[in-house]
Amino acid sequence: MTRIGVTGLSQAGKSTLITSLINHLENLRRGSLAARAELGLMVHGHWLRGGERAFDYDAGLLALTNQPPHWPASTTDWSIARIEITMARPWYSLKPTKRIIELFDYPGEWLLDLMLIDWSYSDFCRALWTWSALDPRRTLGSELIAALTAIDPYSPVDMDALNELQARWADFLGTCRIAPHQLSQNLPGRFLIHGRDFDGGDHPFVPLFAQTVTEGGGGEGRFPEGSWGAVCQVNFNHYRLHQAKPFFDRHFRDLDAQVILIDLLGAMSAGPDALKDMRAALEGVLRPFRYQRGNWLAQLFRKRIRRVAVCATKIDHLLPEDQKRLQSLMESYLYETVQRLAAESIELKVMAVAAVQSAQLVESGNTASLIGRDKRSGEKIRFTPPTLPNTMPHNLNLKIDELPQLAPPGGLDRVQVFPSRRIDQLLAFLLKE
Repeated sequence: MTRIGVTGLSQAGKSTLITSLINHLENLRRGSLAARAELGLMVHGHWLRGGERAFDYDAGLLALTNQPPHWPASTTDWSIARIEITMARPWYSLKPTKRIIELFDYPGEWLLDLMLIDWSYSDFCRALWTWSALDPRRTLGSELIAALTAIDPYSPVDMDALNELQARWADFLGTCRIAPHQLSQNLPGRFLIHGRDFDGGDHPFVPLFAQTVTEGGGGEGRFPEGSWGAVCQVNFNHYRLHQAKPFFDRHFRDLDAQVILIDLLGAMSAGPDALKDMRAALEGVLRPFRYQRGNWLAQLFRKRIRRVAVCATKIDHLLPEDQKRLQSLMESYLYETVQRLAAESIELKVMAVAAVQSAQLVESGNTASLIGRDKRSGEKIRFTPPTLPNTMPHNLNLKIDELPQLAPPGGLDRVQVFPSRRIDQLLAFLLKE
């Protein structure tokens, strides 16, 4: 069995990617997959219905093949898609062999909680204070940040006020992650997407920004019982140890590979702040791969995972030359992270992909543009996408024009490979022996 984790940051199109991956594996002998030498022994793919929390492939197919088509809904919990692959019969065997591929789908917001597992409550407050002191968070959350700074962590807690502040913090995170801001470091992750096992309403907490907390002036347990600091500290540790850690402990031990989707073009549209925040988020979630022996996270990750793919989506929204540039920009953007993981024998591949191609190239004389269907109106639109630079500025001082929001193309059919970009390369990387 090969088990692959699939997640994404900031609405990167994870449900669409998983639907496309299953479609490609169901049509192994058609399209570009048939020519991949790495997958040469695979002769037939069959999606397996049922199982624990099965990924709703039917819903994804219905969305993409409907008239008019629309993008599959985002998932709000973890699920598993299973595909049975029939392998070519070895010369010494009378029967073909089978290989099971599991795609483990979970919200990208939960992946960010990896950073919390080794943090103390003071670490948590200090990190979020540092992030919140910079724009655009400072401006977006000015009143909330002021309220969290004004609370005396040694004073008796007001549970009604704490619950209200937790709700406001969750709303603040939701505002930060969407356009035009496109920020990625939004913690705690389950404040945004709860999942069915979330018990945050029973254990509320928020970061407290009083200087005595953010400067870590003392160890854990230094707040008087029943105080703001004590209640938030206890509930943060409950979240860390009873929500975040069990999820990773249960599901990550058996992963062979991990896919992380990012909307790099969206971050470029938002500007340098979004680019810096996304890179910091990626470095944070990939850091466990580099922990020293003896650490809980090291035991969790070093056991199995050896391949990680970080994929920028929506490559089809660019002209051909800029598609090549996006790949180069990705490599520059994550260069240091790739180098660090290579030193730990982790193969990190950065790619630019399109799970379902929604824009088509149109050439007229010496000019080229793209055509697609507008996501809101459904009308065909023709547009000229922005030109990307050849290199990523070292300080990430880059901003491009916003790209249109497109709907899926019409005429998709399950029995044919969905039009895509570089999905065959992604599968070859993930599934190679």
